[in-house]
Amino acid sequence: MSKQIEEIFREAPPFLKILGFKEASISDDGSEYTCIFEPSVDLTHSNGTIVQGGFVAGMLDSAMAQFLIYLTQGKKIPLTLDMTTTFLLPCTPNSEVIAKSTIVKQGKSIAFTKAEMFQGDKLIATSSATNKLV
Repeated sequence: MSKQIEEIFREAPPFLKILGFKEASISDDGSEYTCIFEPSVDLTHSNGTIVQGGFVAGMLDSAMAQFLIYLTQGKKIPLTLDMTTTFLLPCTPNSEVIAKSTIVKQGKSIAFTKAEMFQGDKLIATSSATNKLV
């Protein structure tokens, strides 16, 4: 995690630990924010084999929100007004997932974001959100 990202998330909310958050990074050109999670079996259903969809959505939401917090240097907090998530494949526990988020459009008080989640080389979920910046 870069020093600037660490500084902004010095006091990360406890839910990130619950989701298995490991680290975050920004692309060299600043257009993509990546979060790595390793969800535990505690977040699963189906006898510990599939991470529950709400937790997957939470990881995607977190990646999009963290990018907005990073871009505003922690001066604005994004409130998710609307979020659509599509689940393509099951997410399995105890294996890294990578959530990559981008900003579609950002104004003074509203931002539109999207994210994709990968496990290994497979796209397992996508999401888009509308955020109010407060």
